[in-house]
Amino acid sequence: MILFPLLLLASTAFSQSPPEPVLTLDECLRQSVANSPHLRISSLEQNKLRYRYLETLGTGLPNVSFSGSFDDYVNLPTQMIPGEFFGKPGEMIPVQFGTTYNLAGMLDASQILYNQTFLVALRMARLAMEQNSLETERLKIEVVFETAQTFYFAQITRQQILNLENNLAKLERAGQIARSQYENGLIKKVDLDRILVNNLNIRTQIDRLKVLYEQQLNMERYYMGWALDDPLRLPDSIPGPAVDLLATEDLSRHIDIRMIGKQKQMAMTNLRLNQSAYYPALTLIGSTSYLNQSNTYYVLGKSTDWFNTSVVGVRLQVPVFNGLQRKYKVSQSRVELDQLRVTEDNTRRILQVQSRDAASKLVSAITDEQRQRENMRLAERVYAISQEQYQKGIISLTDLLNAESSLSDAQTNHSLALVQMKISELEYMKANGTLLGILEKK
Repeated sequence: MILFPLLLLASTAFSQSPPEPVLTLDECLRQSVANSPHLRISSLEQNKLRYRYLETLGTGLPNVSFSGSFDDYVNLPTQMIPGEFFGKPGEMIPVQFGTTYNLAGMLDASQILYNQTFLVALRMARLAMEQNSLETERLKIEVVFETAQTFYFAQITRQQILNLENNLAKLERAGQIARSQYENGLIKKVDLDRILVNNLNIRTQIDRLKVLYEQQLNMERYYMGWALDDPLRLPDSIPGPAVDLLATEDLSRHIDIRMIGKQKQMAMTNLRLNQSAYYPALTLIGSTSYLNQSNTYYVLGKSTDWFNTSVVGVRLQVPVFNGLQRKYKVSQSRVELDQLRVTEDNTRRILQVQSRDAASKLVSAITDEQRQRENMRLAERVYAISQEQYQKGIISLTDLLNAESSLSDAQTNHSLALVQMKISELEYMKANGTLLGILEKK
């Protein structure tokens, strides 16, 4: 008799689903950075650029090649020889030269001694890797911003649900009192219906917010690379602003400024690459070959008929004139560099404006959130007093419903102010180039 309840209890315990993990903002951000498909693509692009750099480096290493041939002259080539060689002046005598079977092997090697184009191309390949690293950082900033924004949206939606559920519980207690008053003939049916209408309205709001909350959690799962069925829960507490508005930010470290700086380096290197076409190139070459000629076929040639030829030398290539193409390529590179200087100056000015505007917006949002939070606390005290007075019959149902409506409005306004404050905080850090500091501070 005792065993069955124990087995039932054990079965119930094992059948319970595991609790939803509570993930902090730091954990969500790290998951998103680790699993972002955009960042993975950028990482693969970095690998491709590294291989391209090694490919460019390989052009400066020794180049060795081997070639071989076998020729069977079915008909030997014929050349015309002046008859003076054969005592027949004035005539051209046809003569066949060569052997039927010719077997040859050749080994060629070369090494760049000096080539300005190669040196500059190597520098450009390395800069391309550095530029992609900055692009990866820019993508990481976007991932962190979107993930944090969705995180805060979901937290605030969850807080709205809790507030409405708490208000609903209070309204239901007031409804029980109103029903008792109605049964005793103290209030009219319309008064009771007003409570029921408010009750249904709150339930409808809760249902809509729950749908929105699940959508926000699904988006957070997407950012983190989780399956949509994976359990997820966010902390209920929402921290206040965590930025120092008095600190002077160094906009030169902003990702946009650094990317333009890298583009300037690329443009300068491209200018030098075009200028390198004016420089001569010096190459060391070496070659050795073996030739076997015979009128009798041998599989590997007759050992006594192999003849060697070897050469070592230096090749100098000096550009002289190519229709002024190099000149105009250099001119285009100079114009591109001037364009980037103008773009950098304009970007700095825009970032200064955005940083100042973001700071002003954040200060205003913090002040508004503090006011709305205080207003919500006042509305809560007013509603608590009104509910107590209603139970004692001091105030009417209308006064109680008005207090409930004021509390609901105050809670909604505070939630909106809280959203604006957290988003303004993210925008401020993004405008000042410090958004990735969220990952470093945690």
